[in-house]
Amino acid sequence: MEKRKIDRIEFLLIILFVFLYSLAASLVSLNRYWQYNAFWYDFGILDTTIWKLSRFQFPFISQLNPPFGKIVWADHFNPSVIFLSPLYWFTKKPEIILISQSLFVGLSACVAYLMAQKFIKNRIVRISLIVSFLGYVGLQNALYTDVHNIVFSLFPLMLTLWAMYQKKWKLYWIFLIITTGFQENMAVLAIMLGLFLLLKKEKEVKVGLLTILFGFIYVLLATKILIPFLGGNYVYQPAVPHVWYEWITRFFYPTGIKFRSIILTFATFGFLPIASFASFPLIIEHYLERFVLNTAATRWDLGFHYNALLSPIMFLSSLELIIRIQKSTVLKKFLSFWALGTICIVVFLHRFYLHGPLMLATHPVFYQETQDAKFLDRFISQIPRSGLLMTQNNIAAHFTHGNTILLNKNYEIIKPDAIAVDLRDGQNANNFFPLSFSETNFLVASVSADLNYEKKSVTDSEIIFIRK
Repeated sequence: MEKRKIDRIEFLLIILFVFLYSLAASLVSLNRYWQYNAFWYDFGILDTTIWKLSRFQFPFISQLNPPFGKIVWADHFNPSVIFLSPLYWFTKKPEIILISQSLFVGLSACVAYLMAQKFIKNRIVRISLIVSFLGYVGLQNALYTDVHNIVFSLFPLMLTLWAMYQKKWKLYWIFLIITTGFQENMAVLAIMLGLFLLLKKEKEVKVGLLTILFGFIYVLLATKILIPFLGGNYVYQPAVPHVWYEWITRFFYPTGIKFRSIILTFATFGFLPIASFASFPLIIEHYLERFVLNTAATRWDLGFHYNALLSPIMFLSSLELIIRIQKSTVLKKFLSFWALGTICIVVFLHRFYLHGPLMLATHPVFYQETQDAKFLDRFISQIPRSGLLMTQNNIAAHFTHGNTILLNKNYEIIKPDAIAVDLRDGQNANNFFPLSFSETNFLVASVSADLNYEKKSVTDSEIIFIRK
């Protein structure tokens, strides 16, 4: 078979894989939203921001400082989300943001393939890198759990890496600025990317130093000047260890969860990044940020969205090393075996060991849960959409285009125009965040006795209070 025809088949296979992956991610995230398993944090804040920007309004978020609100950039400095606002010129449905996130990840993989196609000669190696990129369960979990700034940043980040390898430096700076604009801590990644440029075999000293300088200036400007100016202190300050040895102990302990997270990540990419010295700053900084500078256990495993950046980081590490291995007449002979083994590892981890969440797209019971949640559609159809609404975390995610806050004990001070709660037993505890189920019941009892509110019981457990 002639080379051109084989190239076309390879290209079509990759496009088909990316399409099916994006479709599965969209179906899973959409159905979780329709099942009321999406939450105000982080879906609500990001979606409200994009919606208001699409209406040429300042993105004030009521929840950040109820009842008056606070501009979102006083919380996370993410001006690049303005590029997402045109989505709401074509539809008013929040589902478009969930679909777009899946497409952004798919496009990221397409950029990764273009890079692999240019620099990697072995077809099966190119395919294995894309399988690793998308098959990484840490990335799947990011798509499974609502929407996040960081996940949207993957596409411009991959374009940054593409421009870097193509030596298109004007585009490199444009894409890098857009990437850092999705969240202030992306500037730290820019610093590490600058170090990568200094350490890689084909060094780019000038661009590397300028990238490091840009990252430092950006992160200091965002966290020390802009965010405090817009709304007070930067609330995401790193938990810096007080003594030197905590840098080591926090990195490795508890070993069960942290070591497992690292091993599974490297395994997904066939352990190749271990030998990519130039990528060490990117990899080590990522884990320092999650394991050492943050004490929240939710950041230590493969759950949520905290691993999303590792797909492009590990891809970059693997690509850089493969380019070098190809020049070795001995080592390059083993690349095909490595690639086949890596694909097998990814399939095993996804299908049998970690049970990647995108498998839900093929499970009939998952779609039945969507049908079972239809009764909540009838409930929210009776909740007023004008004025200030106070409601629980999972219901608030369906009121992102208005003024919405989560359940708050200080309702008498905030004076919401409507309060809506679903008090069914057996719900996810996160539905009532930041309150507990018992605290929510106490809140309902208090509002029921408040003469300023009229109570409407849709069912025994579904209650709406309207301020008189």
